[in-house]
Amino acid sequence: MEITIELYKSLFPFLLCLLIGYLGIKKLDINKNWLTYPLVYFFMPFLVIYHILSADAEILVFLSVISFTLASLMVIPAILTYRKLGKNEYLIKSSFSFFNVAFFGIPTFAAIYGPESISSLICIYVGTALFGDLIGFYQVARPKFGRAEAFFKVLKTPFIYAFALAIGLKVFGASNPDYLDFPADVTGNLVSAAGMLIIGFNLKEVSIKSFEWKTISWILGIRMISAIVIIAVLLGLEYFCFDVLESKDRQMLGMVSLFPIAANVTVFASLFQHNERASALLILFSMVLSLIAIPIFAALLIA
Repeated sequence: MEITIELYKSLFPFLLCLLIGYLGIKKLDINKNWLTYPLVYFFMPFLVIYHILSADAEILVFLSVISFTLASLMVIPAILTYRKLGKNEYLIKSSFSFFNVAFFGIPTFAAIYGPESISSLICIYVGTALFGDLIGFYQVARPKFGRAEAFFKVLKTPFIYAFALAIGLKVFGASNPDYLDFPADVTGNLVSAAGMLIIGFNLKEVSIKSFEWKTISWILGIRMISAIVIIAVLLGLEYFCFDVLESKDRQMLGMVSLFPIAANVTVFASLFQHNERASALLILFSMVLSLIAIPIFAALLIA
């Protein structure tokens, strides 16, 4: 119970931003691009470079490869789900593969494992961000722009160049100067808060009467079950073939399978003005599901 209370306390300010975004867009004429463009073209690339330079190289490789593989393999159940439902192919693919590691992970891991766990979180984040900001970005852009133009949109994504720059700097032994620690911490909170504001904005015209409860339940149920099975298999392979990770790192990766859909889905949807309300709804309900599942998982670990 103590962990649950601590977790909810850590997440409350960001959840409040969702409510503020919803109420604010109802009363004010706010241009969402004021938030989406700075997030995509400045704040996210800065965080990627900072996090990669902060991570331990060996653990970075294993945790990021496993998290990237998880995101990639989630496309398989996403395709099966799309074929079952017959609509929103690219939204479903993104929703299955995007895990909210940055927003949900920092307060969750800090509450359960302590602040020292954030270094492992950073490594996991790199893998999910690599998939999400490249392949995931393409999936969201594809239905509006077509294959060729969506591909060139990906090439214009700052993440590619931020990631390449960070890897190059790390290879040559560069590290973050101390004076960047505070700006990075502030930026991480800003990104999380802005992401929640955008979700609130995208809930503007959503009516409870329009909820497709069966569809939402199907997508989120299959997504969570698939993630749990896939991460269990990947962790089993890592343990029996390499045995590099510590028990706590494996627990954290297991917990990622319970994380909600990343706010990036609705950030990109807003950027391309496609599936904005649907993406916001899926993120909102996946967040509710995670707020129930993660405390249960944490209690089982303690037991």
